[in-house]
Amino acid sequence: MAVAVSDRFRADSVGAEGWFRGLAWASVISVFAMVVLGGVVRVTESGLGCGDDWPLCSGRWLPALESKAIIEYSHRVAASFLVGPLIAATFIGAWLRYRRVAWIVWPATAAVALVIVQALLGAAAVVTELSAHTVMTHLAVAELTLACCVLVLVMAYRGGRQAGPQPWAVGKARLFPPLSLVAAGALFVLLLSGSYLTNTASATWACPTWPLCTNDWGGFFPGGKLAMIHMAHRWVALIAGLVVMYALHLGIRNFSTGSGDRQPPLIRLLCISALALFAAQALAGAGVIWSGFGRDVELRALHLALASGMWAIVAALAVLSYSKDPGQPRASGRNG
Repeated sequence: MAVAVSDRFRADSVGAEGWFRGLAWASVISVFAMVVLGGVVRVTESGLGCGDDWPLCSGRWLPALESKAIIEYSHRVAASFLVGPLIAATFIGAWLRYRRVAWIVWPATAAVALVIVQALLGAAAVVTELSAHTVMTHLAVAELTLACCVLVLVMAYRGGRQAGPQPWAVGKARLFPPLSLVAAGALFVLLLSGSYLTNTASATWACPTWPLCTNDWGGFFPGGKLAMIHMAHRWVALIAGLVVMYALHLGIRNFSTGSGDRQPPLIRLLCISALALFAAQALAGAGVIWSGFGRDVELRALHLALASGMWAIVAALAVLSYSKDPGQPRASGRNG
């Protein structure tokens, strides 16, 4: 079995490896869907739709025919019967088939551990009646789980970490790999600040205008705790946005080295996609204010979905910028 694992794994292989790639794709999509559904639970204020009961819903195995109970219970069911089994299957497949490929097996293992932690945090959030810090940590773990699944997916195609710098990482392009990591970190902080804002009393509605909190210059530093929490999220978005946009523009420029090497077209495509999502999620956030909160639920859910999609893409970019080109020869999976 050890020989089969080390000799048959190649980043550019087909056939037997196709099932694992499909499983990795399913895990990424399911975790993303769970994050979006969790956002819907939050913005519809359905977190206590089943009361303070867990895992039952108000003492029953099936929820009452009431919207908040159904939304909350749907999130639990998706996590328990879709996301959990898919990540567990990916974990088992990684250990049975690619246990010598560290860049696949360890993030798959981490994803399983994070899912368990996330389930416990979900229960804690209900028991503590949606403590802001607990809910924020719950989202943080979900986003980290998504990143782990993205890492497994990318490595299922790429096969391992690049030994040394990328051939195209010269001139300004050499800044792209480390900046992609910084950009991912900035987006993670932005997601957490947004979660804290949403779960802190009425802070979401504390600033009635955009981009400032009020229509005068005092809107940069508004008075009152709730308004400051709201504006802090916008400041984080501004700083994170500048970091992310600079990193992504390096990927889009597609610098050429003297030997003609360029960043892979996939990196350029993902950078453009991430920028589009960043613009869309900023507009969605502004739209919550501009609509006078009339379509608050839909836009707030969309805001989180777009931000999480961007987080997944930037995480993929960071992995891609440090991973092997699938066209490079690979002697074995022993050093993966």
